[in-house]
Amino acid sequence: MTLEDVPIGLLWSSKGTYECLGRSSLAGARHAIDRINRSGRYGFRLCAREYDPRGGAEAYRDGAAALLEQGVRHIFGASTSASRKDIIPDLQQHGALLWYSCSYEGFESNENVVYLGATPNQALLPLLRYALHAYGKTAFLIGSNYVWGWESNRITREVLRISGGEVLGERYLHLGSTTGIDELVDALLVRPPAFVLNNLVGESSYAFLQTLDAASQRLGLRLPVLSYDLTEAELEKIGPLEALSLLTAGPFFEESAPEFTRRQYAGHGQMRLSHFYTGAHVSIELFAEARAACGNDDPGQLLAWLYERPVATSIGAIQLCSRNNHGALPCHIAELAGNRFRIVHTEPHPIEADPYLTQTDLRTFESLSVDSTRPRLRIVK
Repeated sequence: MTLEDVPIGLLWSSKGTYECLGRSSLAGARHAIDRINRSGRYGFRLCAREYDPRGGAEAYRDGAAALLEQGVRHIFGASTSASRKDIIPDLQQHGALLWYSCSYEGFESNENVVYLGATPNQALLPLLRYALHAYGKTAFLIGSNYVWGWESNRITREVLRISGGEVLGERYLHLGSTTGIDELVDALLVRPPAFVLNNLVGESSYAFLQTLDAASQRLGLRLPVLSYDLTEAELEKIGPLEALSLLTAGPFFEESAPEFTRRQYAGHGQMRLSHFYTGAHVSIELFAEARAACGNDDPGQLLAWLYERPVATSIGAIQLCSRNNHGALPCHIAELAGNRFRIVHTEPHPIEADPYLTQTDLRTFESLSVDSTRPRLRIVK
């Protein structure tokens, strides 16, 4: 029997600030496509057409346009909010869908995007709750100077205000920059906080962690650092950390799905699996299941089918919410141990996405405040 070819587009960058995340996502998508095509049970063959923006901010729109012109109706990819937002008008014009599988800062819901990465209420808030209980209520906030850092730090400031905590400092670096990191670390260590929230990305984050680790070793400090956008895909870039307790959060770690991890190792060798890898993998799985059930790739029909039922995936059942096109996701908190993340906490149930934080009651953090009527937040510019 001749199988129908179903074209899909892959749009991740192998170069630039997000290259580790792009490569991990691309590997997850390719491996899922290979598994689906080999299974023979879907009645069609996925034919991936790839476009590599190679780290160019404007190249994502060029890539989306090129894929759409080839008749692709479903694009999997983009690692940043800027690239996602940039291609939405083209998706709307062509009636196409972007399957976006990266964690992001929330405050968006678009009918032409399927969101399968964690929003702040699915990762950042559980991680903050864990840190406030485990380490204390003073924090130093660091971020790359764009929407991810701004929004993540803004939410954290509000949580600390409600919990009676204090921001000891807040600093930003240009995206990808390593200039000024020594001065940043010196300022942070003048009064060491209970924990650091690191929202830097790429080379900025790697250099910051290495510099802070070396300085903490000299001072005999064991400093917790929360980096909820950091994944296994980037650990080789960071190298060993001796004095930092590095924590992150996400819907997948290798320990959370051991059978899936074993299968990927057996089929593709010992590699770094991350929630960027599984996010892309799961996106392809959900598309394939919906495409098989609907018998066509009409975006509206696929979405309607996904709204109605949870779908079994490699990291558990995922259901898409008809109100906001986001998936309910598991949340695990993990700490770096050697060269692997080890899970220290798992939320009891998958968390429904609340991208605008309209359903999330931040007042639950009041239980951590000695006097919730007296705000103790001090923002240092």
